[in-house]
Amino acid sequence: MPFDLPGLMPEIETMATYYAQEYTPELRSSSQQAWDLFQRARREELCDAARRETLQVLAYPEEELPRDASVPPFPPAYRLLASDGSAIAPDSHFPVPYALLHVALVGMAYHPPAFWVEHDAHFLFRREDLTILPPHSQESIAVEGPVVDTLRSFKELEIVWQGLQRLPDDPQKRPLLAMTDAIILWTHRGSGAGHNEFKEDYLRRSVELLESFRQAGRPLVSFLSLPHHREVVNTLMARACPEDRQMNCAECRQVPARCQVLRPLQDRHLFGFLPEGARSPMFRPIYRGDLRWRLPPPIRELDPRLAFFYLNTGPEVARVELPLWILEQGLVDLVQGIILDQCRPLRAEVAGYPVALSMAHHEAILTTRDRRALQWMIEESLARRQIFWRPSVKAQMKGS
Repeated sequence: MPFDLPGLMPEIETMATYYAQEYTPELRSSSQQAWDLFQRARREELCDAARRETLQVLAYPEEELPRDASVPPFPPAYRLLASDGSAIAPDSHFPVPYALLHVALVGMAYHPPAFWVEHDAHFLFRREDLTILPPHSQESIAVEGPVVDTLRSFKELEIVWQGLQRLPDDPQKRPLLAMTDAIILWTHRGSGAGHNEFKEDYLRRSVELLESFRQAGRPLVSFLSLPHHREVVNTLMARACPEDRQMNCAECRQVPARCQVLRPLQDRHLFGFLPEGARSPMFRPIYRGDLRWRLPPPIRELDPRLAFFYLNTGPEVARVELPLWILEQGLVDLVQGIILDQCRPLRAEVAGYPVALSMAHHEAILTTRDRRALQWMIEESLARRQIFWRPSVKAQMKGS
């Protein structure tokens, strides 16, 4: 007997009532109070709070507060490179292990307009392809879920740099921006000695690429839609939290009134009060007073000094991450202007999201149909060689 999905409607109606009558009004009220707190805060106060040794990641302000909310003009002409990627990890229900990494690079230019696409695919199937022995490690690791994610993320960054190197000189000297929709400095999530060495290796590769961008003077940013980060909100909470508690909210028995207001919020709720097109001040993530906390000691001297700001694109508040040298060289207005131009309704596929990233997504995605077709191609090719291997009976039962 199939699941009675319509039977959930009474609970769905109850959920909708809860959001309409309780959650949303409380969130709106808390967001307004948090915005008022932020508007009254001085940079020195937030700097002091951000240096505290707490259990949460905080935000160190790199600009004065509050900053001018003016919106820079759209640049009349520019070039843009954007990347995205997709991957297939080995499937335990298929007898032939393989992985596929696919990344796409989209190039766009305006006045005169131009558009181009590049693809890069890596099909891994040999035993030596499906295990990695990281440098300085005696423990090999399997190319599976977390490893595939890390490889794909690095390829998304690498293809942008390779695309920049292949770009011809521009007689018009138009500004150029590189963009991804992933965290710039991806942190591998595997555990164990081999995974730790793999993580350090790919962090090193990534920061070396970021240094190449800096030396070439080519700004690179990541654009994160509907971000769930809390560093700025955490920093406001740190101002209210007693020093000895270290923001260990789980063990807090006397919750300060300010914390009760801030606890349910994320940074995007706070910066939802920005005027459309305006951005927040620039911040750097900081943990226990350490701005380089994401890098292991052997590569801390390569710190790319990643920072972030929030941007009201109209439909939502996005998070833009970028190396700090872009601010120091006075390029943030240009970056903001290009992103807003990419997000405007008559240019974007969906208003509020950069059209270049939309195009890169469409080029890179591996759909369910693609994945099934690839598996069928493998089965058919094996069958022509008298190898009749099928997915597990459980997978066949599910129709996968």
